[in-house]
Amino acid sequence: MNPRCLLLLSTLLALSARAQEGDRTAGWIENLHLSATGTAAWVNNHSRTSAVANRADAATYELSLGSTLPRQLSSSVLFVASGEISALSVPDYELADNFKTSGRLALQRKFGLGPLAPVLSASLGGTYKSARLAADRGWTTEAGVQLAKRVLPNLRLAAGAAWLEHNARSATFDLNQRTYTLEASWDIDDRWTLAGSASRLQGDIVANASWPVWGMALGGVFGPTVKEYYSARPWSVTDTYGSGWVAYNVEADVDLWSVALTYAFTDHAAVELRKSAAFVVNRIGVTYPTDSWSLGLNYRF
Repeated sequence: MNPRCLLLLSTLLALSARAQEGDRTAGWIENLHLSATGTAAWVNNHSRTSAVANRADAATYELSLGSTLPRQLSSSVLFVASGEISALSVPDYELADNFKTSGRLALQRKFGLGPLAPVLSASLGGTYKSARLAADRGWTTEAGVQLAKRVLPNLRLAAGAAWLEHNARSATFDLNQRTYTLEASWDIDDRWTLAGSASRLQGDIVANASWPVWGMALGGVFGPTVKEYYSARPWSVTDTYGSGWVAYNVEADVDLWSVALTYAFTDHAAVELRKSAAFVVNRIGVTYPTDSWSLGLNYRF
């Protein structure tokens, strides 16, 4: 395990130990919230491929189980510890399957009284990714900050920034990313909620290409700029989307957006319909657009 992961884990353990001082049993158990979410999605260009003719679409299925444990440290400061396990299945491309275990700590500071007071939060998290593709297995560390405010009783706005680093077994799947996000959430009524987000991600992404296309890129068929850049980036043959397919790591700017409509059947169960899209442009101008529709069911115990 790398030093950053060890530092993260030691920090998580130390903060958790301090937060559990005092009433260690009844108070914490009463505040523990459990949830389960199942999501089915259709993803266009799941393979994140630049060559239009070779883009692989896919149905994906994800199941996650989560827990949240809030602790009021003072009248204006809330400590939240959370954990999640999730499994992603891509039946047509099983090497894209993965299982994740994650934990997160957050501190929230509310400035003022009432529901319209702004809230500043900072979080620190760690995830182990057990991917079907061995080269992608490894630890992810994340940190983020967000400022949120209800400008109206039923309208919440938020702005945030996050940092992510994934240390995989292979350099092809190592990631270092920064993301800046704007969010809005509108409570239409007691049952319906409409939410949207827009983000800009800067950093590493992993793309894929069939072997004939990749061979032409390295052979200079697409020009010297493409040849020089791709030759200098980590890549490996993975067979994820077919025999001989290659995964390769590039630096990119990514514009992301999503819109979600949620209907709460009860205080515990809700269904969400979401449309998401990502437009990736790497450092030499090659694009990898993806978009998806998803339907998810969430239940809070």
